[in-house]
Amino acid sequence: MKKAIAALLAVSAALSVSTAVFASEMDILEVNESSSSAVSSEGDIQEELPQEDVNEDGQEESDAVSQPTAIVFGADEDGIVLGDDLLEPGKEYRFPVQLTIEGQDVALSQEHMDSYKFTYAHVSGNSVKNFKIEEDKGVYYLYVETRDTNATKELDSKYRIKLVKKSDNLPVISQEVEFSYGYAEMNGDYVSGLDKGDIIEIDQDYPVITESQFDKIAEINDYKNVTLAGPQWQFTVNVTDEGTKNMLSSNAGIKEVLSKFPEQEFKFFSFSGKPSFSATGTLALDVEDIMDEFDQMYTYRYADGRVYRIKATFNEEDNTLEFRTNRLDSFFVTDKLIKDGTIVSDEESNNSSNGSETDTDKNNPDTGASDLIPAAVMAAIASLSAAGVVKAKKARR
Repeated sequence: MKKAIAALLAVSAALSVSTAVFASEMDILEVNESSSSAVSSEGDIQEELPQEDVNEDGQEESDAVSQPTAIVFGADEDGIVLGDDLLEPGKEYRFPVQLTIEGQDVALSQEHMDSYKFTYAHVSGNSVKNFKIEEDKGVYYLYVETRDTNATKELDSKYRIKLVKKSDNLPVISQEVEFSYGYAEMNGDYVSGLDKGDIIEIDQDYPVITESQFDKIAEINDYKNVTLAGPQWQFTVNVTDEGTKNMLSSNAGIKEVLSKFPEQEFKFFSFSGKPSFSATGTLALDVEDIMDEFDQMYTYRYADGRVYRIKATFNEEDNTLEFRTNRLDSFFVTDKLIKDGTIVSDEESNNSSNGSETDTDKNNPDTGASDLIPAAVMAAIASLSAAGVVKAKKARR
C-alpha cells in the first residue's frame, strides 16, 4: 500500500514540472514573436526594417541618385537647329537647353543648376564671339553669337560642353557640339536652268556664286554682259573669268552714318561681301519708294569711315539711280548734301581703293552713263546728274 502511494506522488510531481516548463517555453515564444513582427492596421504581419533605411514617409530610400546623361538643344525661335542648319555670320542665336534624365528630356532649371555647372572648351574650327548657357526669364538657353565675316565658304566650329557636379567638381556629361556658319552657294540647278538674257536673281539664303557657276553663266550669255539682281538693285557686268563671290546684300541702315547725320533721311544699299569685278559694270539702285519723301537725292559710297560723293544719273523709266563701278560696297541715298570725303567714324585705313568716286570707267568718267539709260532721259536730267543730285518730285510721273 505504501509503495502504491509513493508511485502516485512521483507521477504527480513529474506532471507539475512538465507543466511549468511548457508554460515557460510559451512565454519565451510570445516574447520572440512580438519583437520580430508588427501587425498593420489591416491585420497583416509586416517585417520591420532598420530605422536608418526608412525615410520620414515610411518608405525605403534608394542609394542610387538619377543623374543627367545628355544635353539636348531645341530649335531657336526661327526654327534653326544647331548642327543641322547653317548659321548666319554676325548674328546671335539662342537654343533652349534640356537634360536627358532616365530617358526623358526635361528643361534645364534652376534646381539643376543648384547641383551642377557647365564648362566650355573650343575644340577646333573657327571660334565664335559667344558660346555659353545662360538663363533668361526662367528659361536656360545656349547662346551662340557668330562672328561677322565676308567668307565665301562655310566655316566649321566644334566645342566641348561638360556638366560638372558642384559637390566634387567631377564631370557627369562631356559632350561635343558641332555646327557651321557662313554663306551657302547658289543652287546649281538654278544656274543650269538659266537661258541667255535671264536676270540672275540672288537668293539671300544662297548668295555665293562660285567660279564654276560664273563660268556657266558667262557661257550661256556668249560671254557678254549679264544682269545680277538683289533687293532693290541690279548690276549689269561681264562675269567672264570671275572668281567666287559673296553677293549678299541688304537695305539695313549703317549705324555710323545714321549717328553722324540724325536730321537726314536715308536709303541704304549694302553689300556685306564687298565683291569686286574685273570689268566695270552699271549699278542701278531702286529709289521709287523714296521719291515722294525726298525733295532731292544725293548718292554716296561709305567706306573705311568716310563718305564719298557719287555722280549718279536718274533713269526715269525705271525710277533708279545708276552709276558705273567695279565694286559693290556700301551705298546710300540721302535728301541733303554731305561734303565729299567727310569722316564719319575712325574706321579709315590706307585702302588704296578709296576715292571720291566709284566710277572706274575711264572712257566715261564724268556722267557715269551707260547704254541702259535712254538718250532722251539723259538729256532731260543732264544738268542735275552733273551735279550729282536728282530732284525727286519733279522726276515723278
